[in-house]
Amino acid sequence: MQKAELKIIFHLLQDKNNVNQTVRQIADAANVSVGSVHNTLTNLAEKGYIVENDKKRLLRKRSALIDKWAIGYAETLKPTLYLNRFKFISQTLKDSWQNIVLPQPLHWGGEAAATLLDHYVQPERWDIYTPDNANALIATAKMIPDSTGEIYVYKRFWQQEETPTLVIYADLLAMDDDRLKEVAERIKPLI
Repeated sequence: MQKAELKIIFHLLQDKNNVNQTVRQIADAANVSVGSVHNTLTNLAEKGYIVENDKKRLLRKRSALIDKWAIGYAETLKPTLYLNRFKFISQTLKDSWQNIVLPQPLHWGGEAAATLLDHYVQPERWDIYTPDNANALIATAKMIPDSTGEIYVYKRFWQQEETPTLVIYADLLAMDDDRLKEVAERIKPLI
């Protein structure tokens, strides 16, 4: 999958009504070209993910599309979003990471976000998403830049503030870890 296609499918998966938006509305919401939307909708229809019924589009095989998106996100889109790595300034802060209030508009992703949703695992890696840059993390006085740190910072590509469950799910699957795959399956119904 190409980056534009991933952004479009992401938008379609966020709300079942999004599939019936106009091509222009989808393009604006996904921040891609109208041509990309047209091509993606055509491709999804050819593969049976979208069907037209009474001049309305319906999204089919949603679970399979979620899994396909998660793989494409990990392989194609997420690597282009990487900004920087940080580490906690102490083991005490690392152990009590849940008490850290991230400066707005930064939000946890991956294992940390899954832990806040499900409380099933203790993170070994912390992902953070930001619309701009990672400089606000320094202001917390709890994290510092470190090229080998356990905190990975990514630029978010979506519009809403919180990290969507679909992204958290994809983050977990990308780690290729059995315990994280189990957590991913636990949170998949929330997508």
